Amino acid sequence: MSSRGILRGQQGIRLVIAILLLFHCIGLVIMLTSEDGAQLSYLNLALCGILLFLSEANYVKAMLPLLVIFVGGFVVEYIGVHTGLLFGNYQYGASLGPKFEQIPLIIGINWYCIVLASSALVHSLNVHILVKSILAGALSTGLDYIIEPVAVKLDFWKWDGGLIPVWNYICWFGFASIFAFIYFKFSPTKNKPAQSLFLIWLVFFTILTFAL
Repeated sequence: MSSRGILRGQQGIRLVIAILLLFHCIGLVIMLTSEDGAQLSYLNLALCGILLFLSEANYVKAMLPLLVIFVGGFVVEYIGVHTGLLFGNYQYGASLGPKFEQIPLIIGINWYCIVLASSALVHSLNVHILVKSILAGALSTGLDYIIEPVAVKLDFWKWDGGLIPVWNYICWFGFASIFAFIYFKFSPTKNKPAQSLFLIWLVFFTILTFAL
């Protein structure tokens, strides 16, 4: 496979955005009409991760951020679930697919998609990389804030006592900022489908918040 992105042209960008919109519209209908609809969420999340990676300008350069965010995301979730030191006391439900040591295998892709989507919104800002990383971390945390109540309802994960601790958002901000910094170091061009995914998820989870 060529190291150059195959979905970077205008047609490729429009195709990816159209696929993301289509599958989220289908997912929205399924979740609102079927009690078991959330069980397919991990497949949609996997599709998002694949499409965002294929939309990168250079696959060789993009591979390191993918691996770091995927593995790093899984590791911090492992520490969080098994020790409670990160994020708070929580456990994963059955809706995010196969697990390893109580952690869904797809969770690293969740981190990857959220960080890329948030980073894409600030990628073109003419500011220092640290500032962009902090802004991306803040956007990631804001998106997590919107996802949290829906995730609990759909059995993605649950919090002990039913309360989402502030510590969860502090950890999200810290790790997302670090992951965004790594992403910016290796991705000199904006991922436009990732930018669109942020807006799609914003609408998608806002609708589910009020509809479920």
